[in-house]
Amino acid sequence: MAPTSSHAEIDSLIDRLESLTKDVPADEATRKRLYDVTQKLNLAVEPAQMTVQRIMYTPLQLTVARIACDLHVFELLAKQDGSSMDIDSLASSTKADKVLLHLGRILVYLAATGMVAEPVEDKFAANNITKALAIPGYEAGIYHNFDTALATWQYLPEFLRNTNYKNPSDSLHCAFQLAHNTDLHTFKWALTQPEKFANFNKWMTAARAGEKNWLDDFPFEAEVAQNVRLEEVLFVDVGGGIGTQCRNLKTKLPRLPGRVVLQDLAPAIKQALPVDGMEAEVHDFYTEQPVKGARAYYLRKIMHDYPDDKCVVILQRLVEAMNEKSVILIDDMILPTQGTHWRGAQIDLAMMASLAGMERSEKQWASLLDQAGLRVKKTCTYNSDLGDSIMVAVPR
Repeated sequence: MAPTSSHAEIDSLIDRLESLTKDVPADEATRKRLYDVTQKLNLAVEPAQMTVQRIMYTPLQLTVARIACDLHVFELLAKQDGSSMDIDSLASSTKADKVLLHLGRILVYLAATGMVAEPVEDKFAANNITKALAIPGYEAGIYHNFDTALATWQYLPEFLRNTNYKNPSDSLHCAFQLAHNTDLHTFKWALTQPEKFANFNKWMTAARAGEKNWLDDFPFEAEVAQNVRLEEVLFVDVGGGIGTQCRNLKTKLPRLPGRVVLQDLAPAIKQALPVDGMEAEVHDFYTEQPVKGARAYYLRKIMHDYPDDKCVVILQRLVEAMNEKSVILIDDMILPTQGTHWRGAQIDLAMMASLAGMERSEKQWASLLDQAGLRVKKTCTYNSDLGDSIMVAVPR
């Protein structure tokens, strides 16, 4: 057995960790290692009473963050350029009651949970978390998850109990439909909620900001674009939302010839980004693919939204449109058989609750593609934590 660290060694380590909070390493890899290790340490030393409190009250963090977004607290503090605001200024700017805003309530809770800083009594300032939550796309994520997802999660226990704990496989019969009192598919319901749909699109654009992009590691030119002609369709982003990945491709490889096409339903296409050289068209990916013989049909985080039978239909529509030079690029997670990252695990459960979708392991991907008459020609993992990967699929 390894010797237990002495009190002096632990005290020294605590002092060093404390100093790091004031002088955070700039290197991203070092920051990530620190984050992962300290998260494990937190769980290892956490008393049972604190564990229960943390789990029970976690939803309150999202709730109060939502209130702070409504009051523009994060935005106001982030604009101060390092200066603090006193409670009177914040009350005046937000039009909120000073007692509600401060005395043991909203601002005190935000400071206690690290969402804002409290440098001195009755004054509040932005920290790194405040600045993150002031970013419009992240604010949209707070709205989306509180307004739409949280209600679904609340009904998940009842839904599973009512279905005798069977794995959900019908995207029209999920906790989402129970929570929102609808018979519509989640995405069709979203189209009836313009404000919520706009927040969802903003959040999806921002959700992976700062993380590696698939084009950072995947050799797109070598795998897809060899000898492509100007008039050929190079890239079709199927169900591509507002065109973020089309923009990324045009930015990363601006001189590459070939047409770039964005496809999605009309409400998404109406919000499409103004990308030079991108063609946008309305298309339902359950129907015949109108673009024939494209070099690459790209599916980003589409498959995890659906159970296997629906995925097979989507893939078969693409197989029908492919020629000998075509590939399908599936950009999705590949879950490990052990030690799944907490972010991957929570996304999997969120997909299950709202869509009867799922994240998949390598074996599950192989089985799904086989049902659609496809095989994986090559896999390129570009985010090892979550298993984010490009799977190059071709007909068997």
